[in-house]
Amino acid sequence: MRNLFNFIIRNSHWMLAVLLIAFSFYLIFAHNSYQRSVYLTSANSVMGWVYNVSNNAISFIHLKKNNQLLLEQNALLESQLYHLKSQISKHANADSTVHHAFVTDSVIQPQFYFIPAEVVNLSYSGSNNFITINKGLKDGVKPDMGVISQTGVVGVVSTATDNFSLVIPIINPMFRLSAKLNNSENYGSLSWNGNNTKEAQLSELPKHEVYNEGDTVVTSFSRIFPKQLIIGYVRSVGESKDDNFNTFTVELATNFHSLQNVLIISDMYYEEQKELEKAAER
Repeated sequence: MRNLFNFIIRNSHWMLAVLLIAFSFYLIFAHNSYQRSVYLTSANSVMGWVYNVSNNAISFIHLKKNNQLLLEQNALLESQLYHLKSQISKHANADSTVHHAFVTDSVIQPQFYFIPAEVVNLSYSGSNNFITINKGLKDGVKPDMGVISQTGVVGVVSTATDNFSLVIPIINPMFRLSAKLNNSENYGSLSWNGNNTKEAQLSELPKHEVYNEGDTVVTSFSRIFPKQLIIGYVRSVGESKDDNFNTFTVELATNFHSLQNVLIISDMYYEEQKELEKAAER
């Protein structure tokens, strides 16, 4: 306490000067309308700037959380959309003369649901490319699950640990997928020749296949991916090893150079189908 008093006594003249200056400013701004308006305008500008900086900082802090919420919401919407498309397709293919006496179950369990994940590492500079994502076994991710982006097919889960998974992307020579042109019933095999990370090759389509540049290439028969998922778009006809078949150059819908978020496809019937097909091979 004694030290505090000594400090005040030693610096009393400075404190008095500060008090007098503050009091003089008060008199100026309190009794002069022009100075008061200048003060209020300046104060509002300063406070506005402070609030703006504060809001930007808070928004940045919550950006990751908000982005995660958007991904989860998008995964839910994607699942509902695919389920709705499946139901519409079933009703469209049914005999229109048949009248159902019973109301259909409105809570039918969807076959697919989607797990949102973030890309934490990505290799696309070589031939043995891979993607690491931040969801693993504890999140329900297993090997052989399909992975898509907001624009198209990405790849397949190869291995998974508790917290991470490794994805083999389309731009890996090991990747193979049954695919077709959207306006056709003929299907072929999609693969990557290792040259361009923006393109893949769709082969084994009949020579009589009618096509146009820009035609959409979608998934066909697959135990991993639902049908009609976008893969890319036809750009040209490439060289084929067999004169009876065409090979198309496909511009991939997914941009691997800017890939940040993905959706992992979980198929509730996958294990059942897998066991059935295994039994047929014995």
